[in-house]
Amino acid sequence: MDAKITTDVMTFRRARREVQLTGRGGTDFGPVLAYLEEHRDYDGLIIYTDGYAPCPAPPQNRRTCILWLFVSEAHYRSCDPKLEHLGQGAYLKRSAR
Repeated sequence: MDAKITTDVMTFRRARREVQLTGRGGTDFGPVLAYLEEHRDYDGLIIYTDGYAPCPAPPQNRRTCILWLFVSEAHYRSCDPKLEHLGQGAYLKRSAR
């Protein structure tokens, strides 16, 4: 269940070349947005998601820009309209390999 923050926050200065994604199901965006309310010094956040979670209330912290990065174009088209009031949406396109 993805209903809490389970790893340390990573800044771009400390970003790794490779990351391991965890979770699967039960997503709740609330804890991440609550974290933003408590830590208003962040200027950006990337949420990588399939979008299948309840739409959260807009945070009071409007300084932090949110990018909703969807796993596919289909997920983007299905979910972005519900989340667009919270930030910008984009999706990953499969390479032509």
